[in-house]
Amino acid sequence: MGVLERLGELATKYSQRAVSEAPEWYRNAAQAADKWERNAKSAEAERAYAQGVELAVRNQLRLRGLQGVSAADFSSAVSGAQDVYAYKVSVAGSKWQAKFEPYASEIDRIVPSLPAKVPGDVRGNIERRVVPIAEALHAKKVGGAVGRVLGPSPTPAVRSPFGR
Repeated sequence: MGVLERLGELATKYSQRAVSEAPEWYRNAAQAADKWERNAKSAEAERAYAQGVELAVRNQLRLRGLQGVSAADFSSAVSGAQDVYAYKVSVAGSKWQAKFEPYASEIDRIVPSLPAKVPGDVRGNIERRVVPIAEALHAKKVGGAVGRVLGPSPTPAVRSPFGR
């Protein structure tokens, strides 16, 4: 019997096994977290990522992959994930704060040096007040990425995507 003939059976097995095997998959992933981090942050991984993105753009793989996805599919996936999302966000406040702090400092550094708003000059206000902030935040982001040294972080955190 071929794979095509067993497709329904295989789909059922996949969906049932994904639920029952999730704890084991999590344990295996957690145990391999240090190796994952080393590999993910390597120069080789960065080259492979760049090649993959170039290939995807050249062959319009994103667009081709979306051809079989409908608005109903998207809506269903989003509604099914709302509990996981809500939980993840509820425990991530301190991480968000730590990651946003450099940008908040940059905003606080720039705002006092901006010229006053000119009533009725929407375009001018954007050019004189919003653009400098956007450019500084972009420079902070890009500067941080370019200046980073590839390699594992000193204290990797292991977290479960299903943990509650």
